[in-house]
Amino acid sequence: MTPSESEIQVACAELLKGLDEDTLEYVASGLLDDEDGTVLERDDLVDFVAPMLDEMCGGDENAARAKAESLWDRLTGGSAAPTPAPAPAPEKRSPISLGGGPISALEAKTLAEAAAAREAHAAPEVLYDHDVGGTTSAAAEKEAARCAARRALLAETAAAEAAELASDLEAASERAARMRIDGDATGSRLAAIELGPFQLPNPGGGADLLENATLTLAAGHRYGLIGRNGKGKSTLLKFVASRRVGGLAADISVHYVTQEVSLTDAQEDAVPAEVVLHADVERRLLLADVAEMEALEAREETKVSGLSEREAEKRRRALAAAHERLLAMDAEGAPSRASALLRNLGFSDALASRKMRALSGGWRVRVALAAALFAKPDVLLLDEPTNHLSVAAVLWLARELRDSKTWKTRAVVVVSHDRHFLDAATTDSLHISGAARRLTAHRMCYSAWAAKRAEQQLALERRRATRDEKKKTLEGYAGHGFKYGGSSSQINMMQRKAHEAAKLNEEAEKEAAETADLAEDAELPLRLSAGGALRGAFLARLEKVSFRYPGGDKTLFADVDMTLDSASRVCLLGENGEGKTTLVKVLLGQLEPTGGVASLDHGARVALVNQHHADQLSFDKTPLAFMLEKFPGDGGAAHEREVRAHLASVGVSAAQQGTPSGALSGGQRSRVALAATSFAKPHLLVLDEPTNNLDLEAVAALADAVEKFEGGVVLVSHDQYFVQRVAREVFVVGNGAVTKQESFQAYLKAMEKTLED
Repeated sequence: MTPSESEIQVACAELLKGLDEDTLEYVASGLLDDEDGTVLERDDLVDFVAPMLDEMCGGDENAARAKAESLWDRLTGGSAAPTPAPAPAPEKRSPISLGGGPISALEAKTLAEAAAAREAHAAPEVLYDHDVGGTTSAAAEKEAARCAARRALLAETAAAEAAELASDLEAASERAARMRIDGDATGSRLAAIELGPFQLPNPGGGADLLENATLTLAAGHRYGLIGRNGKGKSTLLKFVASRRVGGLAADISVHYVTQEVSLTDAQEDAVPAEVVLHADVERRLLLADVAEMEALEAREETKVSGLSEREAEKRRRALAAAHERLLAMDAEGAPSRASALLRNLGFSDALASRKMRALSGGWRVRVALAAALFAKPDVLLLDEPTNHLSVAAVLWLARELRDSKTWKTRAVVVVSHDRHFLDAATTDSLHISGAARRLTAHRMCYSAWAAKRAEQQLALERRRATRDEKKKTLEGYAGHGFKYGGSSSQINMMQRKAHEAAKLNEEAEKEAAETADLAEDAELPLRLSAGGALRGAFLARLEKVSFRYPGGDKTLFADVDMTLDSASRVCLLGENGEGKTTLVKVLLGQLEPTGGVASLDHGARVALVNQHHADQLSFDKTPLAFMLEKFPGDGGAAHEREVRAHLASVGVSAAQQGTPSGALSGGQRSRVALAATSFAKPHLLVLDEPTNNLDLEAVAALADAVEKFEGGVVLVSHDQYFVQRVAREVFVVGNGAVTKQESFQAYLKAMEKTLED
C-alpha cells in the first residue's frame, strides 16, 4: 500500500531527525516514483537518500545507508529482500565539530593534516557539525555507551515530568473554565495575585534557589524574569504553572509554554490549527455542553418527556445561555483567528496542513505559542518564546503582547535572552539573584533595570572604597596608640578609633547582606582565537549562484553574489525553510550550486557553532578532560599548561576546569565548547543561532568576542541585540532570492511598517 503524503512526512521527521528543514522537505517530496506514484525501489531510495545523510551520520556511509533502508522499511513494511551490506567505506579524514554529540579525540591529527593540505592546495578543511570519526578503544566505547544510557534515562525522566505537568495544567484549566461557565468564579482573577512566601528548591539538589520569596502578579503587567543561567528562572515558571507556590485561586487559568513541547497522541495526529483551537478551554467545554444538551433534547422529543415544566425551562435557559456565551466569544470565528495567529508566526499553508508529529521542534514550539495566545489565560508564562522565531515573528509577538487589549487585563511572565524583545514587550522586571537567593520586583523594563543596577554597583564600589580607606586610617591610629604607649586620654582616643573601625566592619557586613544581589558573578571576557590571514583575496565567494534540489520545483535562490573575507560579518535572515541553511552549505562547498560558481579558499578552516554547541560535553567529564581528549597533543605537561591557559582565556576558571560539566551552568558549558572551536583557530566562523539558551550577560560577552575575532563570520540569528552588535552586511533569504539590505536597522523599520499595514 502506497503511503500518503502526511505518512511520508511523519516517517521522514521521525527517522531522519537532524536534517535541516530544506533537505527534509526535499527528501519527503522525492520518495515516490513519478510514473506510478509508488515508493521507490529499495536500492533507488537508498541511493537517493543516503548521500544527504552523510553529515548527520558523521561521514559514516554504512550508517547513512542503514538509516535510508530503515526509511524504506517504514514506508513499505519491509516487503522486499534485504540488500546485501555494502563494502566498508574507506576511512575519511575527520573534521572538527562544534554543536553535535560526544566527540572522539582526533582534532590534533586533523590540524596536522590540514596544514599538509594547505601546502598541497588540497580540499578545504571544513569543520562541520557532526561527530569526529575514527576508531575508539573498547573502554571509550563502553564509556560512551554508559553516558548515552544515562542521557536516555534523564531524557525519559524529563519527558515523564513534562507530560505530568501538561496533564496537571490541562486539568486546572478545565476546572477554572468550568467555574466561569457555571458562575462559580470568585472574581479573584481580576485582582492582583499574591504568591508566597515560598521556597524554590534546586532540581539538581543542594541549597534552595530562592528563600522566603514572594511574588505579586498584577493584571495588565508584563514581567521579564531575568537572572543568570542556572539560578531558577525556568524552575520558578514550572512551580507557578504547577501551583506549587500557593496563592493561585482555582478559577485563575494559567498557560505555560516551555522550550520542549509535550503533546498527547491525539494532539500529535492533529494539524496545528486544531491544537490551537483546543487551547481555548472555555469554548471547547461550551461546545461540548451544547452538543450534549441538544442531543438530550432530541432524544426527549422522540418520547413522552418525564420532565416537569420547571426542569424543561431550566434546561432551555441553560442551552440559551451557552449559545449566548458562544456568540459573545465569536466561537464560529475561532478557526479563522487561529489560522491568522499561525500565519503571523510564519506558518505557510503547507506547514499548517501537516500533522504535529511531522513538524520539527521549532515549528512545534510555534504552535504551542500560538495556542497560548489563543487561550487568553489569566496568567501567561513564556519560557524563551523567541528561540525558534524569525526577526519578523519576534517583532510581531512583542507588538501583540504590548498592544493587544487581551493582555491589558491579564498577567504575563517572560523568560528571554533577547533584551530588545524584553524592552519592547514587558513593563516590569523580576530579578532572581543566585548570590542572595532572592526575588526582587522592579517597575521598569530590562534596559532601565540594567542601567539602574550599574549605577547601584558603581555607588556600592565607591562606598566600599571610602569605607576601606577610613577604616585603614582608624586602624592605623589605634595601632599607633597601643604600640607606642601614651597618656590615658590618648589611649582612650585610640580605643574610640578602634571601636569606630569595628563599627565600619559591622556596617560593611550588613551592607553586603542587603546588596548581595548586586554582587552577582560578572560575565568574564571571552576570546576566540583565529587562524590568521590567508594568501587568497577571499575566504569564500558566490558568483551568480542559484540552487534548487534535484527534481524539486522550487528554486530556493538565484543570482546570488557574496564575498567573504577575514573582515566579513554577514548576517542571514529569513523564515525557517526558506534556504538559509542551504545557502550556508553552498557557501562552504557542501552542496553544489545548480548555477553560478561557489568558491572556498583551499586553506580555510571553517567552524560551525550552533544552538546545541554545549550539548557535546559529557556531564560527568571535566572541561580539562574534555579538551585533552579532543586535543591530546604530545601528552606532556607543557601541552596541558597550554590547554589550561586557553580555557582560562575564554573565562573557564581553574576551579571550573576540574569540575564535572554537569555541575556547570549552561553558559559555562557554552564557554568550554567555544574553547574547543577557538583552539582549532578557524579562519571562518559560522554561527547558527548561537545565543539560544544563553543568558543576557553571556550574549553580550559572545558579541564582544565575535567583534574582536580576527576572521570572517557568517551569522544566522534572530537576536536583535546580537545582530546589531555583530553584523556589517545583512541578507534576507526568501521568496526565491537572497536580498541585501541597506542595514539591519532599515530591515527592522521595514518589518515594523509591514506589521502596521
